[in-house]
Amino acid sequence: MSGDPLETARQALEPGETLVWADRPSPEAFARTKVPQVIRGVLGLAVIAGLHWYGYVPDWRIGGQHALLFGFLIAASAYCLVLIFSPNIAKISARSMVYAVTDRRIMILSLWPFRRSRVFLPGEIDAPRTMATEAGRGVVVFLERKLPWWKRSAGGSYQIEAFYGIADAPMVAEAIEKLKGPQEASPFDNED
Repeated sequence: MSGDPLETARQALEPGETLVWADRPSPEAFARTKVPQVIRGVLGLAVIAGLHWYGYVPDWRIGGQHALLFGFLIAASAYCLVLIFSPNIAKISARSMVYAVTDRRIMILSLWPFRRSRVFLPGEIDAPRTMATEAGRGVVVFLERKLPWWKRSAGGSYQIEAFYGIADAPMVAEAIEKLKGPQEASPFDNED
């Protein structure tokens, strides 16, 4: 992945596809999206500390069963620490991330910590919503779906996909609206 977001996005294009827009997220704006995870991490560590304080943490030297529970608490503590530091991890990740809109799809390309790309086709996206900030950067939300009960977790009950901390957010929202195409008219719109 090169330093130029346009070049990075062009490398991911399919034959005949045209790049409409590409940019990187603001690391600070992307890090702010991880604040709920920090809260969960702090609460998790508080529960583990409470278990230890009240003597519910077993002595791992007694036997295998106690060692297994102790190992689980160590792993849970490590997970909580990752949640607490997730804004810092997000800042690093944002520096190697590229948002792109083409004439066929929306892409979120990331190199760190693993190379991956997420693609959203016109039929999958919603009408874009724009939220501008005073710093001239904004957020464009293009997918917001309530998840079915079996897919919900501590991460929330909605799947939200957005471009965070981008310049010219209204222009990007227009490009996404154009990609989405005209809204299909419902035969029930005019009925009372």
